[in-house]
Amino acid sequence: MIKVNNNEYKLLLLDTNALSDLLKNKKEWIEYIDREFTISKSVICYSVFSLSELSKNDVIFDEYLKFFSVYPSVILDGYEAIFNKELSVYGNSGEEVNPITITPYAIFDDSIKSPEVRLRKVLEMSGFYNRTDYWVNSRESVLENILNLKENYRPKGNKFTKKEIEEFVYLATIQQVMFRNLKFAEKIVKINKSEIDINQFPSVVATSYVVFYKFYPDKRKSEPSDIFDIMISSLLPYVDYFISEGHLCEIIKKVQNIHGFLSDLTFYSIRKIKKEIKNNHRTIACT
Repeated sequence: MIKVNNNEYKLLLLDTNALSDLLKNKKEWIEYIDREFTISKSVICYSVFSLSELSKNDVIFDEYLKFFSVYPSVILDGYEAIFNKELSVYGNSGEEVNPITITPYAIFDDSIKSPEVRLRKVLEMSGFYNRTDYWVNSRESVLENILNLKENYRPKGNKFTKKEIEEFVYLATIQQVMFRNLKFAEKIVKINKSEIDINQFPSVVATSYVVFYKFYPDKRKSEPSDIFDIMISSLLPYVDYFISEGHLCEIIKKVQNIHGFLSDLTFYSIRKIKKEIKNNHRTIACT
């Protein structure tokens, strides 16, 4: 939830497939969002990684630039940026993390009249297009590294227990904190003589749960797109609603029911939304 001019708005996060389908069927999706979430009380948001995927399709990305350069939405941080924000408020219980990085429709530049061109320029100046190539091209190597680690953590019995899963999440989160900022980790452990509080890094905890449930319990075939799912999941503790494909929804349900994490998040399946949109269209046509 964010507050703007004393008004509170809930954050509605769309994953890449949801964002893509919205851009192909704008009227139907906006009508659905207004019915379900009330447009005046919520804000559409999406990860920079979703934009990276969309940018590989010129037609869809052009639709994004045209639509969201004027329609209210916000771009949320990448997994590193949100981690650094968590790091900056570590130990300060009164400070909150704001996951928003850019508000496309609010970009202003007197020298550029076209909103679409202004948004494109801001993305170019941010280095977005250069980083996109790196993010997309490195997915397979990241996936391979994750899969190579599976044999290092196996269940003691036939399947993982709740305790074993939470031990994995704890270890994976600590390892990520150390990997991303070793000086901070050493200060906490060696100088302060205390343990790293993983609860102050909810973005990393979220990705650790998603990594586990995507790759460890079963023999589901892994895909490079899983890596962007993991990156996007770092934002889940900071949004109110999430629209995604079925498998990630199943993971969130397990994380909520078994571990009590992400309990404030409401999630929606793209498939069910598209079915509801279709049924509503039929109802309107028949009246």
